[in-house]
Amino acid sequence: MPSYAIIGGSRGIGLEFVRQLALSGENTVFVTVRNKQKSTYLLDTASKLPHKNVHILEADVVDNQAIKNAAADVAKISGGSLDVLIYNAARLEFDNILRGLLDYESEEKLDEEFIQSSKVNVLGPIHTVNAFLPLLREGTTKKIVLIGSEGGERDFVRRVHLSETAVYGITKAAENMVATKYAAELENEGFTVVAVSPGFVDVSSTYSEPAPEGNIPKFNTIAKKFYGAFPKTRPLAPQEAVERLLVYIANIGPADSGSFKPSLEFDTSTQ
Repeated sequence: MPSYAIIGGSRGIGLEFVRQLALSGENTVFVTVRNKQKSTYLLDTASKLPHKNVHILEADVVDNQAIKNAAADVAKISGGSLDVLIYNAARLEFDNILRGLLDYESEEKLDEEFIQSSKVNVLGPIHTVNAFLPLLREGTTKKIVLIGSEGGERDFVRRVHLSETAVYGITKAAENMVATKYAAELENEGFTVVAVSPGFVDVSSTYSEPAPEGNIPKFNTIAKKFYGAFPKTRPLAPQEAVERLLVYIANIGPADSGSFKPSLEFDTSTQ
């Protein structure tokens, strides 16, 4: 029975991972959230699934002990193994996600955003992989997937002229390197460790709160840059994005380890 752990699944892409994986009664799905009681989208989705194969665990990725506790809970339920770890957590604060490096009110504000984003986007996957690694070593597929972003890839940023989303992009670039480092570390154990982009996904239906109206023009400006650089780009629904990702995850193996897989819309090799 394949087992999956989705780190960060209260809404958006993570929520859709849970839904699609849990539709198969052969899968066991573990999902972490910061606050179970407030994860209304996830609770509602889980209640409507045909199988009772979703286990919701409360753990904030910036809390190392909470992540260790979640891994221990998974071990108790699964018998000590895990097949696939998907790290989906990310810091996406509306007040900061659209800013460039010159857009902060003070150097202190800039520093604080780097610190908080690094905790989630860089240290988060590191501590999570470390906590779940003993279980993955006992699994059958030994796959670790970090949900990355083209915003952390230099060629993409240059092509789009994307000065915005600066802290997010820089920390996601570091996250891509985290995947590569673990790939090198674990290659002799048969692991597959990758970073993969879901693409430009419209997750507005499960926002925890609406985007501030003042940010809409900034968002539209960035979207125009995307469309200008990649005319075939279109927003994906979470269902389509996750369907693509699951096909990719099912087909990857050790030969792919250490790579970053861009979304089809942003894959420059197909342009």
